[in-house]
Amino acid sequence: MSFFECSGGDSVMSKGSKASAEKTDVAKSLSYNSAPWKHKASKSEEHIPIVYPEVVLCVEIYEQRQSSVKSQEFLVLGSQLLTDLKDNIYCSTNKLMETNKQSDHSGYFLIEDTLYNDTRHYSAVDYSKPILDWLNDSSDEVAEKWDAISSGALQKRQKDLLRGLNISNVPEFKSAKMQSTLFSDLHFRIGAGYLYCHQGNCKHTFVIRDMRLIHPEDTQNQAEYPLMTFQMQKRFQKCSVCQIYLATKMTVDDKWAPNNPCYFCKQCYYLLHYREDDSLLYHHTVYDYLQE
Repeated sequence: MSFFECSGGDSVMSKGSKASAEKTDVAKSLSYNSAPWKHKASKSEEHIPIVYPEVVLCVEIYEQRQSSVKSQEFLVLGSQLLTDLKDNIYCSTNKLMETNKQSDHSGYFLIEDTLYNDTRHYSAVDYSKPILDWLNDSSDEVAEKWDAISSGALQKRQKDLLRGLNISNVPEFKSAKMQSTLFSDLHFRIGAGYLYCHQGNCKHTFVIRDMRLIHPEDTQNQAEYPLMTFQMQKRFQKCSVCQIYLATKMTVDDKWAPNNPCYFCKQCYYLLHYREDDSLLYHHTVYDYLQE
């Protein structure tokens, strides 16, 4: 289904009553959004008029560790690049990796059968290559896993109707550049869950919840988009072990930890990872964790 075939904190006062009224009207037009939304401070003093006809998409971003919890929501224009959205997604993992000087500029969106890679930075890695190599080199394993996913998603009645039929239909996955793909170029389904992966293995579900034509009550400045209409209030991260003190350490691929990544206060971290003589119990990757 092509793009045009699809269906189905504290407020910050913007400069000028007209701009404020426009953003208030945008909120009113989002009848599907039951939660109050924050006005976002103007991102640019530049004014770029909307070129009609234009399409507005509502995109929801979900938490990494709690895939049912929405963290952000944006209004995005059909004429914008996928990288415009990526650059506005907030994730604490980015801050953590930057603090530890291990930030990775790579990332991809998996939308239907295409992995859209961000390769703008000279150090960017093509995350899709090992995935596509595995798909090409392990066809039997891929078919088996795809059958399990497909049949698992079917209701019993549907399975009975399809009994005896070959439902093994692995899509022809491919890759494309995120920085040269417009939202209007996409093939997607309204309400379907797609994948955003960055910083190696930090994964978020995102959903294109709605699509409509822009109207005069919307913000008429292209420079304001992607326009954030929701931002989850962040909470302090407690230690995953004692659940009392705030976390100061985060481990990744920690074989004895209950979660991955796992968060520890100073006391619990040293108690569980070091002997009495201060020697390390086992190898693991650890980062200093800064509360947001």
